[in-house]
Amino acid sequence: MQRIGILPHLGKPKARELAHRVKEMLEVAGVEIWVPQEVSDELQWENTSTLHVGHEPLGVDAAVVLGGDGTLLHAAGFLAPFGIALLGVNLGYLGFLTEIEAKELEPAVGRLVARDYEIEDRMLLEAVVHGENRTERFLAVNDIVITRSAFARMIHLAIDVEGVSVGNFLADGLIISTPAGSTAYSLSAGGPIVHPRLETILITPICPHSLATRSILALPDEVVSVRLVTDRESEVLLTADGQAGVSVAPAESVVVQRADVKAKFIKFGQRSFYEVLGNRLNYPALHPPHPNS
Repeated sequence: MQRIGILPHLGKPKARELAHRVKEMLEVAGVEIWVPQEVSDELQWENTSTLHVGHEPLGVDAAVVLGGDGTLLHAAGFLAPFGIALLGVNLGYLGFLTEIEAKELEPAVGRLVARDYEIEDRMLLEAVVHGENRTERFLAVNDIVITRSAFARMIHLAIDVEGVSVGNFLADGLIISTPAGSTAYSLSAGGPIVHPRLETILITPICPHSLATRSILALPDEVVSVRLVTDRESEVLLTADGQAGVSVAPAESVVVQRADVKAKFIKFGQRSFYEVLGNRLNYPALHPPHPNS
């Protein structure tokens, strides 16, 4: 029997409402359901023979994620190690990573139960902060960001790829992103748009104090090392997908590489990446002026 998870953004009333609808549709279809403990507590769903509550998604085949890109990023980071495919339902602003809108929910759940979909694998990044007394690991679907704190000066970064220096400059920070993350913070910082099915590691400086410093696309199997040059006193922060984060001391280093797990996104083949690019970001190349205008 199939077991499908439901992960709503509990802070959004619409997501809570749709979570009840998804639960009803799955129950009618005879599908087992899994939800995290906090979802069960908030929505007052009790553990039964067909509704499973727990901290780990044991035996889950797929999950419906109700929210925006942030909700989907959080769910992907949590569920990727378990190999669970995600169906993102957009209830946010951009919804660049999500597959469907709320109005498409009912037929989408039907296709989900019938296994009428494709799975698109997305590479993830793993960042490891190495210090004298700690080693901390972070997983990111979109990006790893190393940046100065709100009131700090620019930071001095030394960047190596496969042990070879590719940058030594002052900047507000650095974004190391996946292709999926190329349309997020990296794009705002002047990075290129990369098709999410390509595999590369994007290295994009944030406001570098140099006209010659530009984004670099590294090979997916290469290792990116970032070191803080200790000639400046600045508080430095590392964040993964804008959610989990930690302070980085001058004597510490950050190593980023492709993770050994991938995120799995459910696709119905209804729209291409370029259609999403035009609809979500209003990419001007997709909307040329009329010849007579």
